[in-house]
Amino acid sequence: MNLKLDSLRSRVVILLLGFALFAHLAGLWLYAEKNSASTALLYDAILAERISLIAQLAERTSAQELPGLLQSLSGPVVKFTKSSEEQTFQTWPEGSRFHLLEHLLSSFLGWETHDDIRTTYTATETGGSVALVSAINASAHAEVDHLPAAQLAEIRTVGRTAVAIKLSDGNWLRAEMPLLGVAPFSGWKLGASVGAMLAMMLPLGFWIVSRWTQPLAVLASAAERLGRDIQASPLPEEGPQEIRSAARAFNVMQERIRRLVEDRIAFAAAIAHDLGTPVTRLHLRAEEIADVEVRHAMLADLGQLRRMITDTLSFARLDFASEPAESLDLTSLVQRVCDDFSDLGADVAVTVPSQAIVTTKSVALHRALSNLVGNAIKYGKRARVTLLETDKWIEILVDDDGPGIADASLAEVFEPFRRLPQDEQVAEGTGLGLTTARSWVRSLGGEISLQNRSEGGLRATIRIPK
Repeated sequence: MNLKLDSLRSRVVILLLGFALFAHLAGLWLYAEKNSASTALLYDAILAERISLIAQLAERTSAQELPGLLQSLSGPVVKFTKSSEEQTFQTWPEGSRFHLLEHLLSSFLGWETHDDIRTTYTATETGGSVALVSAINASAHAEVDHLPAAQLAEIRTVGRTAVAIKLSDGNWLRAEMPLLGVAPFSGWKLGASVGAMLAMMLPLGFWIVSRWTQPLAVLASAAERLGRDIQASPLPEEGPQEIRSAARAFNVMQERIRRLVEDRIAFAAAIAHDLGTPVTRLHLRAEEIADVEVRHAMLADLGQLRRMITDTLSFARLDFASEPAESLDLTSLVQRVCDDFSDLGADVAVTVPSQAIVTTKSVALHRALSNLVGNAIKYGKRARVTLLETDKWIEILVDDDGPGIADASLAEVFEPFRRLPQDEQVAEGTGLGLTTARSWVRSLGGEISLQNRSEGGLRATIRIPK
């Protein structure tokens, strides 16, 4: 499962899990609140029934026997006593837990009002769940270890209350006890719930988002492939409506670009054809000129014009060419290009590894490298070619010892028909060399750049993916 934080897939999955986790925790909280209120009401109802029964029993017990009876009925959680003093009380708002407790007591006692029932509350803990667990653990029962210790440990005390019920003789039956509840959350409860939710949501969410975003990856791949092969097959128009619309728009765009390129090629071919015939006639007529200097000058201009026509037509056909990629040893290709120039007497040095396997278009790369090495020899006296290899990229460095190029012109030289002043001193050339080389390299999915070396000269860098 490959998740990159800057990808649409990871962001959607993280956003989906974030909202799911928030909704899950909010649902747990609401459930815990409702469950806690129901548990508290059940506990108070059982407690009120017990107190009311003991109050009715106290009414039928003599004053001498009542203290002993109340002591016997007291336990580690609830303690009963008798008091002759007037009991203090607190006034509780309607609907509060203590107000409901008074209503429950009066209901079980069969009284019309709860005026003779007094309740007080303190938030301090003086026993409660600790006393209950301690009493169970200290029990003489032989199988006390069979009780669920983990669930007992989750019983918590939310405060302590005292209930006083006025008996018929004017005395008060007093019951002191904690208000117990069950902890709604614990580490293992929350962890198990969230873990189960994530275990179900994460694979499902990743699968759904992967299915929905896969057409976007296909679209991006097709757009990248379009820059290398204008004849690439159209995208399949399938999937959700938005994806189908995007694929349809991309296919329409690709078809329009293809027609535009074909029209450009047809236009360039027509110009080349129409200009070829008069240039040939002028060349034949120039051969008949008696003045040698004038004849040579005219023939040179006509040769330059013919080269411009040929180079322009070749440049127009670049994007339409569809050379298949193949696996090759780039070391051999670089060495072969350099040997070709060396055989012509050029000063070329090469530094390459023993082997560099790459999948690319050999003809396009050969032309681009030949162009750069030729420029280095033409304008920089000599060429130094170095091949560098990384895990994903191949870099071919071509250094020369020429005057370099002004920094402001490093990008301009790639524009069609752009020639620098030093270029104009050379008769051959149309200003399309670097433009063509960059188009070849870009058709490989790479890039070409120029920079001036600190020690002098110019460095041209071809960077292509392996």
